[in-house]
Amino acid sequence: MESDKHLFEIFKTNPQWFFELTRRPSPGPCQFVSVTIKAIERRADGILVPDSPTATVTITEFQMQRDPLIYGRVVVEMAMVQAEHPKREVDGVIVFGTRELDPRITPWIKVVSAYYLDELLEQLAAVTPGHPLVAVFQPLVEKNRELLEQNAVHYYNQIKSSSANRRAKEKLLAVFVDWMLKRFNERGKQEIEKMLLGELPDLQETQAGKDLIAIGIEQGIVKGIAKGIVKGIEQGVEKGELIGKIQLCQSALKTAALSEQELREKSIHELTALASELEAVFRERFQVD
Repeated sequence: MESDKHLFEIFKTNPQWFFELTRRPSPGPCQFVSVTIKAIERRADGILVPDSPTATVTITEFQMQRDPLIYGRVVVEMAMVQAEHPKREVDGVIVFGTRELDPRITPWIKVVSAYYLDELLEQLAAVTPGHPLVAVFQPLVEKNRELLEQNAVHYYNQIKSSSANRRAKEKLLAVFVDWMLKRFNERGKQEIEKMLLGELPDLQETQAGKDLIAIGIEQGIVKGIAKGIVKGIEQGVEKGELIGKIQLCQSALKTAALSEQELREKSIHELTALASELEAVFRERFQVD
């Protein structure tokens, strides 16, 4: 399962998570970047560059499948990066999905540090059970699909209720759902939604999101429809949620809007009828299935 892009996104969002995961000493504020190493014309997608000009640069590689040449590539990248940053020390780190994927190539195992993602997550869960990384990586490390399906809503809510900031949560939720869609690739977005007990995360970066709404709709409308229409239609909503759905539709359709006070004075029956009418117009105009 393709994971490199999402791994880069996770640690770019919060570089300190890498040190929390591996329990390596943090050099302080740093950036998780992708750079082209000019000498070998190759792109390295996981380099931790501290803000301090004298702190150690760390080259990271996440390896989720067997590759006997991985150590050699990391060593070459270390040498080239150090040539470009002669005043800095350079470390090399490989995080294998499991211990079995580590080819243990000598003498490079003395130069490059190796970690194992499944073991790191177990250790992190023991120390910080609610850490969002423990949840977001489960579609990669949990071998039992039935167990993953049973616990999917727990992992999703663990990310959602974590102490991470809003931007980081949104990124992790998008990655988690995309990995779930790839892990259960025989299922569609509605089945994944059902697996998450009705929660419909921000899917605009996934294929499921593209299936749900035309790409051109503004991000705010995507979220509004996902939370207000899809969830509302399928599960039923309280009066306040019906008002919210009506307001979202009115805003998207640019129709004459009833005030919130006017909507509050209507009965749930009246709100339901109005919401259904607006929803039908919205679906027809934006060609949403």
